[in-house]
Amino acid sequence: MGKAPDLREIFDPPDEIVQAGLNGDLVFFVGAGASMLLGLPSWSGLAVKALEDLRQYGYLNYSEIEQLNSLDPKKQLSIAYSIAEDNRFILDLTKHLAGEIEGDSIYKAINDIGCPCVTTNYDELLAPRFLDTKDGSTTAASVNRVYDREKFFAKLLNEPGTVVHLHGAISKPERMIVTTKDYLEHYDHENVQEFLGELFEKKTILFLGYGLEEAEVLEHILRRGSVKPTHDRRRFALQGFFLSQKPLYENLHTYYEKSFGVHLLGFVRDHENYKRLEAIIKTWENQIVVSKPPLAVDNDFMDEVLDSE
Repeated sequence: MGKAPDLREIFDPPDEIVQAGLNGDLVFFVGAGASMLLGLPSWSGLAVKALEDLRQYGYLNYSEIEQLNSLDPKKQLSIAYSIAEDNRFILDLTKHLAGEIEGDSIYKAINDIGCPCVTTNYDELLAPRFLDTKDGSTTAASVNRVYDREKFFAKLLNEPGTVVHLHGAISKPERMIVTTKDYLEHYDHENVQEFLGELFEKKTILFLGYGLEEAEVLEHILRRGSVKPTHDRRRFALQGFFLSQKPLYENLHTYYEKSFGVHLLGFVRDHENYKRLEAIIKTWENQIVVSKPPLAVDNDFMDEVLDSE
């Protein structure tokens, strides 16, 4: 097991990430920590808003909300949806997740890097801008959003401009994965497990926007993808820590590496909090060059699909 790199304010991307970009093998896996930088709610913040919506319409009171606050966000949202269903009330989470634009944010930097993305976020701010240069001209690939698990195929991640919304998106609210029941059904689905397995086996992954609050989501995804440690450094996670949390960071570094082969890259939160994540990605934007995978890779994926049929 490798020693945890020092906690730093700013650092260059690992060589493996830079090389994966050049090879067309790089995928960003984006969590709620990224959208929170634009003011969108965290997982727990979304649960709070759902409960408050029910209170405003008289389906909950402050005492009941106070008691529900002791539960984890997934349980809170599951109960909120159950109460709404019992009262034939439409609980609209999309109004809390819409209206933002990428601006000069972390999303702009991610989109300008241009590699395919997978996200557990419901917002649609991810739109990778891959420029295909031919004969001196540049053509921007259009964004291909995939929401439905029946269409989850790892070969899609060889296509520039692809965003896989693992939990659905606000433009398809009826397909959003929100409640505990949704989660269990979703991650037991063959397509989801095969997609995650192929993704973690074939690609170099950078997890970003998964802080300690979202660690449970990240671990669930890794487990359902049957991720095992590997000698190749192909899985990385950017996470923020206070300098006083150095022992926690070092222990988590060992835990993620031993359990999932994920290499933790810790940045310092003391001065800019999670805004530092945005600064790092903006710096990496000038250091990561993304290419389209060679045709042979597409053929390998296609052969595997045909062999499995």
